[in-house]
Amino acid sequence: MKKLTIKHILSLLTVCFFIFIAFGSDDEKSKTNADGTPKTERQIEVEKQFSAWDGSHSGLTTLIKKSMNDPDSYEHIETRFKDEGDYIFVITKFRGANAFGGKVINTVTAKVDLSGNVIEVISQE
Repeated sequence: MKKLTIKHILSLLTVCFFIFIAFGSDDEKSKTNADGTPKTERQIEVEKQFSAWDGSHSGLTTLIKKSMNDPDSYEHIETRFKDEGDYIFVITKFRGANAFGGKVINTVTAKVDLSGNVIEVISQE
């Protein structure tokens, strides 16, 4: 009985720990740059367009999946971006199935507006 109670308590603590990690540590880290300086409101708004989980851009991911042979095979690898003032320059690398079912790695480069809408796909490799 005592071992079972200890297991339950440890399980509960583990769940609480993961909930804290996933949702509770967003305060100050999201409002400061790596060098400790505060982020501007623009930086915060731009960064909201990207997934905190894997860094993907939701608008570009949606567009990519619409053009894929098998959208369910989409696997995000990495996304980088640069704020260009009037738009955000976004480069996404992903893996997906081609027409023959083989997995291939592709890269899409696009311009995205400040609301998260894809303005223009610049290249697809």
